Amino acid sequence: MEPIEIRSASGGKQAIHFGAKGRPLFGFYHPPKPGSWRAVGVVLCRPIGTDQTRSDRVYRHLAERLAAAGFACLRFDLFGTGDSGGDERTEGLVRAWLDDVALAVAELRARSGARTMALFGLRLGATLAFVHAAERGDVDALVLWSPWVSGAKFVDEVTKLHKLYLSVEPQMTAAFPSRADGEEALGLFLPRALIEDLSRIDLLRTARRPARRTLFIDGGNVAGRDALMSHLGELGAEPELRSHTGHKFLITISHGALLPDEVIDSIVGWLTDVYPATSESPRPEPRASGPAPAGERSIRIGAEQPLFGILTPADPRRTRPGRPPILISNAGSVNRVGPHRLNVKMARRWAELGFDVLRIDLSGIGDSPVGPGARENLTYPPGALEDLDKAIRALGSERVIVVGLCSGGDYAFQLGAREPSVAGACMLNPRTFCVLDLAAVDSADDAPPSTPVGEVPRTLRRMADRGVDTLLVVSRNDPGVAYVDAHAGDAMRELASVPGFRRVDFGSADHTFTPIAAQERLNDVVMEHLLARY
Repeated sequence: MEPIEIRSASGGKQAIHFGAKGRPLFGFYHPPKPGSWRAVGVVLCRPIGTDQTRSDRVYRHLAERLAAAGFACLRFDLFGTGDSGGDERTEGLVRAWLDDVALAVAELRARSGARTMALFGLRLGATLAFVHAAERGDVDALVLWSPWVSGAKFVDEVTKLHKLYLSVEPQMTAAFPSRADGEEALGLFLPRALIEDLSRIDLLRTARRPARRTLFIDGGNVAGRDALMSHLGELGAEPELRSHTGHKFLITISHGALLPDEVIDSIVGWLTDVYPATSESPRPEPRASGPAPAGERSIRIGAEQPLFGILTPADPRRTRPGRPPILISNAGSVNRVGPHRLNVKMARRWAELGFDVLRIDLSGIGDSPVGPGARENLTYPPGALEDLDKAIRALGSERVIVVGLCSGGDYAFQLGAREPSVAGACMLNPRTFCVLDLAAVDSADDAPPSTPVGEVPRTLRRMADRGVDTLLVVSRNDPGVAYVDAHAGDAMRELASVPGFRRVDFGSADHTFTPIAAQERLNDVVMEHLLARY
């Protein structure tokens, strides 16, 4: 299958699948800007968990700027993460991740024709890049951004953060006690075997030089920094330390995070200083995109202002005539993968049940280019309803089911109310229902939104009355529905008797269903609803 190309003002990129048999990996290849080739490829190794979610935009901008400077780049998802195949329960995952880096290096070398390879990684991505480079000896330059010096330290910190997060809501701590089979880490499950394998990683014990030269970016409070710098020097890796206060995006909700431009430019500048432009032209090897997990296909919707999406086709053994496809929109400004990889998990499970499922990025979110005159990374981008209309038409079905979390739930509400082709609307913790402007909502405090709050239950009733299968899933005290309940409680309670409307309340879950048990229950609730209706 030919790779799908997405072009924007920042350059072009190709969505590709590659990897070993039975272990498909997803990534984006960013070819070098014509006329500026440096004959160097840079593989961007992703972290996992919330670090992966919150750094997605940073990785895209880094790849775009490196490509504009003449480097060939490949950013990819490790197996069991993002859009790649598998899940975190796969045996031998750390070994698989290190092999994934090797596969990415080989893919980029073949796809670009680059002779020299460099690796970049952030947090655990940096740790894995270091270990790979020390094992294989095929990396010329290494860029480490706040690496975990030991895997045990990573496990300790992320599991402590999870427990601290749960302690803010006492009912969640009681509802989700510790598990015997592993630990949770803010929406990510770490099985015992994975914890043991991660805990064996210690960069200070490496005996082989990972690269000829190394850039160490200290974003602040990197435990073991000085010891690792000394160790790199002893190995002959020519370490250079640069300190930047550019770490806040990792602890900031995605739509509120600022790009660490200073750090990105520092990395690009260091690599351009090391590798001058050449007079050569790239000699890439024509390569198709490889097999994808669950038979998925990357799709481009539209030409002038394309949207990027991934279609998970229905299991042909489970399809039924007339069963509508499902469209999943972004949650906030998180890309199509969804918080805690929820969208991927739901799409692949529903496809197994016989539904075609399309996950898309709205304009300016994830890998869909920003619209003309607009800003990227907006929870409610201008023209989002038009984007969703294009996606519905791209599915080519007379009827469609729309599913969304947070702002995606608002869009499911809006489309269910106005779009005749919507057969079902699954709203998961909708944030505002009516006001598609987060700044207006955040500044309103307790003031009523511009659309009368009473319109929410009336609209839900009208949706159900005209045949839209309507599911509302609500976490306890989630602000969007809690506000409507507080101001139109009687009307919301009366909806319980309306055929075609169903509400499910989660007593022990947060806005994005962080606990693993909450994620599993959410998937079960929506799955049961879909099978009962279709």
